[in-house]
Amino acid sequence: MTENKNTDELMQVGRTAGAYGVRGWVRVVPMGRQGDLLFESDRWWFLPYPRKPGVSPRLLTVSELKAHGKDFIAKIEEIHTREEAMALKGSLLVDRNDLPQLQEGDYYDEDLVGLSVRNLQDEVLGEVVGVTDNGAQDLLAVRATEGDVFYIPMVEAYIEAIDFDQSSVIVDWSLDWN
Repeated sequence: MTENKNTDELMQVGRTAGAYGVRGWVRVVPMGRQGDLLFESDRWWFLPYPRKPGVSPRLLTVSELKAHGKDFIAKIEEIHTREEAMALKGSLLVDRNDLPQLQEGDYYDEDLVGLSVRNLQDEVLGEVVGVTDNGAQDLLAVRATEGDVFYIPMVEAYIEAIDFDQSSVIVDWSLDWN
């Protein structure tokens, strides 16, 4: 089923990683902390990789989802064969409207993307381009004003404040630590 969907309402929470078995099950790799959001909706939106201009997200209906090691396996109603599952390569997104209401002060990792990163000396370090996980903690991926990406551990020692009103993340970080 294809349906027009405003991608601004969609949030990436995982990606497909091939087939699992011969009956159309799909291997799913969750995206960091947001991977658990795959369990919050039985409707996923799929965008193929590599992305092509003008391609709209495809609606998928999840009939079963199970943990499988650190990843998941999913039975999707529209996928019936191993070949169809193997061909499904791309991003999995969920509609923010299908997710539970966030508590005051909570946010999704994706909400940080695009925020300016400033240190305590009010120097602009760059812009948030993502959040990743190194196994020990989450890392704020920052594209420096010079263009290189560096990572700041998302722990209290370094993250002073996240201010959505000012579109910025304030960090205890020095320019020369990059």
